[in-house]
Amino acid sequence: MKKVALLIALAMVMVLPAGAQNKKISNRYSMELLPNEDGTYRLRNHDRYKFINLDEVPDLLTVYEHRPIASSKHYKSCVSEEYVYKTYPEYELKLIVDRAVSDTPAPFVVWIHGGGWTKGNNNAFRVSSQFMAVQKGIAGVRIAYTLSHQPGAKIELSMEDIADAVKWVQKHAKELNIDPKSFGFCGQSAGAHLSAASAMTIKGTKAMVGYAGPYNFLTSNDGVVNTNDRKRTRYFHNLDKDVLEAYSPVYMIPKKKIPAVMLFHGTGDCLVDYTQSVEFAEALRAKGGEVDLRIYPYYDHNMHGQRSDVGHELLMLTADFFAEKLK
Repeated sequence: MKKVALLIALAMVMVLPAGAQNKKISNRYSMELLPNEDGTYRLRNHDRYKFINLDEVPDLLTVYEHRPIASSKHYKSCVSEEYVYKTYPEYELKLIVDRAVSDTPAPFVVWIHGGGWTKGNNNAFRVSSQFMAVQKGIAGVRIAYTLSHQPGAKIELSMEDIADAVKWVQKHAKELNIDPKSFGFCGQSAGAHLSAASAMTIKGTKAMVGYAGPYNFLTSNDGVVNTNDRKRTRYFHNLDKDVLEAYSPVYMIPKKKIPAVMLFHGTGDCLVDYTQSVEFAEALRAKGGEVDLRIYPYYDHNMHGQRSDVGHELLMLTADFFAEKLK
C-alpha cells in the first residue's frame, strides 16, 4: 500500500508544470507559507517574526496568487542591449541598457540588485526597468558589480564599479539617446544600500528609491554585522567600525544638493528592520533633504515583487517619482 501511494505521489509530481514543484507559496505580505497535510498552511520560519504580533495580521495564512507587477504588453516592446563596462583580470562586469521610448535624450535610472553583496545579477528589476523605459521614457541601466566572493572584493570596489557604470553611460550617452546629466538610482536590500550610498556621493544624482535597505550599519540587525560569512566579513574590512560608518548612507548625506529620496519598507521585514528606513529618512530631513517614506504594516523583505499584493503599487509609485524628479 505504501509503495502504491509513493508511486502515485511521484506520478503527480512528474506531471506538474516546469518550476511548479519548487514554487514558493506566500501570503500577500510576501511571507513564505508551507502546506499542512490537512490542506491548511503554516508560516515558514515562524520564530523569525516574533517582533510582530502575528495574531493581528489579516490573511496571515491565506495563500496569495502571485501576479506580475506589470502586464507584458506595457513593456515587451522595450529594446535592451548588454555591454561590458569594466574588466578585471578574473572577471568582467556588464550592464544592460533598456532603451527609453523618447524622441529626445532620456534620463536614466541605475538599477542595483540585492543579494547581500554576495549574489545576484543584472537581470534583477528587468520588468520595472523596461516598464519605465516604455511608459515613462526613462532609460534603465541594470548593472552587475563586484560581489564579496570575487577576487579582492571590498565595499569600496563595488562603489567604484557603480560610479564607473555611470561614467560609462555618460560617455556613451549620445549613442544611447540618454541625457548624461539626469539620473538616479534604485535598488532593493543590499542594492538599496548601494543605491543610497551612490546617490549621496556621486555628483549630479537627482533622485534615489530604496526598497527595504540597510542604511546604518552601526544600528542595523541585518547580515552585515551578524554574519558568519567570512567573505562578506572581509568585504567590510572585518567589520571595522570606521568602515561600517563610512559606508552607511546616514553618514554620507551631502551638505548641499541632496537628491530626492523615496523609501519603502515593511514592518514585517525579518531581514532588515524597517527602522533603518525611518532612521535614514530622519537623517535626510535633518539636513533639509526631500524624503517620501512609505511604511507598510506587516510586509516582509520582498514586498516589491510579484509575491506581494503591493508590488504593482510600488512600481507605479517609483515610476511616477522618477518621472517627476528626473525630467
